[in-house]
Amino acid sequence: MQEPAIFRIVDGAGQVHHSRLTSAQCDAFMSLMLAGGQLPGLRSERMDATAEVDVPPSTGLTLPVPTAEPLPAIEPGSERASLRAALETRQDATKRLASACQAVDRAKAFHDARKAEHAALTVAHEAEVRHAGSNLAEAFKAGGSVGANRLIDRSALADSETRLATSQAALDQLEAERAAAEAGEKRAETAVRLAIMVVKRADVDAMVSRLRTVKAEYMTLASAIDGARFSDVPVTQDAMEAMRIETPHAGHIDAASKRWHAYTAALREDPQTAWEDMQ
Repeated sequence: MQEPAIFRIVDGAGQVHHSRLTSAQCDAFMSLMLAGGQLPGLRSERMDATAEVDVPPSTGLTLPVPTAEPLPAIEPGSERASLRAALETRQDATKRLASACQAVDRAKAFHDARKAEHAALTVAHEAEVRHAGSNLAEAFKAGGSVGANRLIDRSALADSETRLATSQAALDQLEAERAAAEAGEKRAETAVRLAIMVVKRADVDAMVSRLRTVKAEYMTLASAIDGARFSDVPVTQDAMEAMRIETPHAGHIDAASKRWHAYTAALREDPQTAWEDMQ
């Protein structure tokens, strides 16, 4: 006698939630878990058809990496206003970063010019020192004294050194301000990402509420249809098909995932974009 098939329920990340279930038990658990809508890629599989190692199958889906940042506490109904504010803040931060980068570029160009100027004056000064030294050596050979040495003007090189040090100080300050602007832009981008997640979470919460309503209506209708056979009304094949709940397969989940990604990109452009607009 062939043994009955044993099933288990696995999510898209490969985590096993229930195992060693009969077919009827598996169908019952799947219906309940799918109604929650919190487990992407949920599926059932035969335990005797796969190894006992929980390795997620290759479905072509890109699984999201959980964020380390907690979602901000936003009053229900103000999610999109918060996203709009976060987008405006990020836009300002991006402008500040661009301005800081331009200032650094100008300071670098100025500093490079001062370095070239200082290098040229240093070469000229060293050449003048060597020339003066050669003249002094000739004076000594001719019987002259130390008094034959002449004063070499170093003021131009000293001024160049001051200008070079000043430009370096300005460049250091502007680079520090650019680093602060980069950090601010990253914080603003993180706030935008979290605000978008809050909007999407509100959408999912609304979907869950709707799904519970639909599920309750389904249970009422399915019970009435199935119970009709006790009142001399035969249950047709069409009725059986209507009462059957199908499990979303990878293709459905993949299409929904792409839609969510498109929705995320659209929210960055317009906080008022609705999920229903993403067809």
